[in-house]
Amino acid sequence: MGKKSSLPSRITFEESEQNDALMEKIFAGVDDVPDKEPALEIPPSESSLKKTRTSPADSVSSPDAELDLHGKTREEAIMMVQNFVMTCHANQLRTALIITGKGHHSGNQGPVLKREVQLWLERNGKQYISDFHTAPARFGGSGAIWLNIK
Repeated sequence: MGKKSSLPSRITFEESEQNDALMEKIFAGVDDVPDKEPALEIPPSESSLKKTRTSPADSVSSPDAELDLHGKTREEAIMMVQNFVMTCHANQLRTALIITGKGHHSGNQGPVLKREVQLWLERNGKQYISDFHTAPARFGGSGAIWLNIK
């Protein structure tokens, strides 16, 4: 039988000028790396000329602004939502997304933040937003609220 490899009990990282210089060299060209692969250009064929029906969810573009409330207390979340909604309205944005999370860590209470944010929007948001609803699945579904700003 072969020897069993032993894992080190502790790993330490030490900073040094040599390591810093090496890292700078490695990341020197990072700005030249494209964020996305170029889109493939596919010539239209006769079979692709058929009209396809799109669902309303397909036509929804990304929101103009997002607010993530993960890890916030109820009080922090409400203050942030108030600021966020007023700022979106002042900047004449059209859509916004508030990510509340699905409440998996809320125990038996369910999604506390989503409920509180919806109450605030119903009571105080009418002068800033035309409506709000559960976000499309690709933007968080039941863990997020989509806002249409006035």
